[in-house]
Amino acid sequence: MAGPRVHPMREVRSMFNLFGRRSKSRPKLVFSAPKEPQTPSLSTQDALEQEISQEVVEPPLPNESQMRQDREAVKAENAKVYARDLDLDGEIRLLRIQPGSGPLFASLEYASLDSAPAYDALSYCWGAQQHMEPVTIDDKDDFRLSRHLHSAMLRLRRPDRVRLIWIDVICVNQANIAERNRSVQLMWKIYANAHRVIVWVGETEPEAPTCKRLFAGETQHETQLVWCTQPGLAALEHDHVTKKLGDILQTLEWQSATNGGDVWWKRLWVIQEFSRAKHHPTVYVGPHAISWAFFAQLMRTESHDRLPLFHHLRTREEQSLLQLLFMAKDFYCSDPRDRIYALLGLVKGGQTTILPDYSEPVPRVYEDATLYLIQSEGNLDVLLDGRLERDGGGYPTWVPHFTQLRDRALVRSKDGYEAGLGEPSVSLVPAMRRDSLHLGCAACHTATGRALRLKAVPFGNIASRSTENTLPAPDSTHRTILTRHGQIQKAELSRPLQTLEQVLDELKVDFSHDTALPLDRAAGIGYLILDYMFGGIRSAVDEYTRIDHVRFGDTEKQRAVREMDRLAAKFGIHLTAARKLDMTLTAVWENAFLTVRHKAIYTPDDDTRRLLLGDHQEMYHVSAKLRRRDFFATADGFIGMGPATLEVGDEVIVPFGASRPFIVRNHGDHYVLIGDAVVPGIMSGQLVNLCNEGSVLAKDYLLR
Repeated sequence: MAGPRVHPMREVRSMFNLFGRRSKSRPKLVFSAPKEPQTPSLSTQDALEQEISQEVVEPPLPNESQMRQDREAVKAENAKVYARDLDLDGEIRLLRIQPGSGPLFASLEYASLDSAPAYDALSYCWGAQQHMEPVTIDDKDDFRLSRHLHSAMLRLRRPDRVRLIWIDVICVNQANIAERNRSVQLMWKIYANAHRVIVWVGETEPEAPTCKRLFAGETQHETQLVWCTQPGLAALEHDHVTKKLGDILQTLEWQSATNGGDVWWKRLWVIQEFSRAKHHPTVYVGPHAISWAFFAQLMRTESHDRLPLFHHLRTREEQSLLQLLFMAKDFYCSDPRDRIYALLGLVKGGQTTILPDYSEPVPRVYEDATLYLIQSEGNLDVLLDGRLERDGGGYPTWVPHFTQLRDRALVRSKDGYEAGLGEPSVSLVPAMRRDSLHLGCAACHTATGRALRLKAVPFGNIASRSTENTLPAPDSTHRTILTRHGQIQKAELSRPLQTLEQVLDELKVDFSHDTALPLDRAAGIGYLILDYMFGGIRSAVDEYTRIDHVRFGDTEKQRAVREMDRLAAKFGIHLTAARKLDMTLTAVWENAFLTVRHKAIYTPDDDTRRLLLGDHQEMYHVSAKLRRRDFFATADGFIGMGPATLEVGDEVIVPFGASRPFIVRNHGDHYVLIGDAVVPGIMSGQLVNLCNEGSVLAKDYLLR
């Protein structure tokens, strides 16, 4: 046959023959489902399998609804302490914590932020709402704080002099929406102007006296001389404090997994507070005060660093809001609006069109933020997150889940997907009345927010699809596939390219028929499998090149030619060199793909790992949500892959400004977003180019 030498069977045979040999000298490759590609804190197989079953969602705080009601009641009661409202043109309140011992006494003073006296600023998390403690402020003894914050104030109180400090929940009237809105806008400046930022981790030894600090007096150097110990010999001499604090921080980390991440280094607001500080903060842990460098050392193990984002932010590198949202998506906040508001002070350039407004309902805040992200990034990729089900929750289906955002670089993939060449054309449309909603739209009954109108090029409706149940089972013996001579046992993978044949049978595709559009309708199953396995981390172009350079013997070549010719004749495939390479790629990866699709985890031996990955030595992961994806075919015979929630009849569209095609579902007067798709043949802007030439027409889609 014409074309380059393609001998896939030696590679395929080597792969399956090697499955039965286990090497003990090198680590295994694990295909699993973590939140994001990162170094896991646990490396056992049990931990990985447990991680697979977890949804990447923002964990609710215990009794969240009741906690919110209780907090609102506390805000209203505490508001009685304020003598007057703040002048919203840059005025702040500062808290004077009186020296001494026993019950806490404090007073408030008003100052201009630009000319305020030297003050500290506290960075902390609120702690459990159900444990409240009173503090006397301006002779009013019923100002209530969380026990966590109350403990911080006790530790921060000096024995012989006043501490002037800014603490958000005290210095801002939390019941005054206008004050809160303005204070959020000034937050970055409040922490940037502070003489010192103090981090309060929590009380650990309530009966122990506060350690003596290394104060140098009220001098410009005091920010660096407030610790009770330092690492090294000083820590050993201070009651082995390194081990003590290390154990405490580890315990807090474990406890945070069950209480909504209620530790300082997992709370969203502290990112801005930390990054805007003039100097690295001092960290208070119970009676101890330590430097940030010491704290960072305690928070790092040989395999895991709990503070990577904090290290990154101290570089002062400016980030867009989308980058910040992605980096901070694993941090927690009690008010969902703070998912956006807590990061505004860090945005590149310092300005956005988003103004904090706590009177706005959460869905509206998210809709405005999404529109801003589309316009500021110049693309629609922000709409693509890791969810499988996009309906419900009171939000339109086009609003992304900000704790499950997918990295834009991975959405575009190493191959540079640009299906929707050009700038997005979008606008918001007012909400529909509930009684006018389509009766068949489950998503619409729970979401009455504004619709997103976008311009897209229609590609076609889904005519058929595969499911997990229609795929062969992965081979369990790994080494005997090529010796069974086509005998299938328990519908298990029994020969190379069986997956390709079964998928094409299920999709009922006949490549001998011409398409309505001048586009390359490649089978592309290997291409889709690779995208599925790595979610854009690995390039299909590079993998084709690697396969093309593998040498095979004459026997393997003859077997390969016969199998490819048989499938080509059966499905009307014109065997170009590229399609032969794609079939080879399918054979190399199909067992790993089937194992992940059916079982979610895959651990090949070292020789097979080298075969599959070539020179790539990184640890690769399959996202939990991307794992549940299936093949589909359009009415014109194009094969793609999309979320397992897709249905026959759904429409594939290519919006302007989207790296990948979208799958949408028609509900009469509007559509709902199902997710993204990969369709070989249109991933580089081919459909948009046809639209620009006038061969196809774009149209407006109304997404709810």
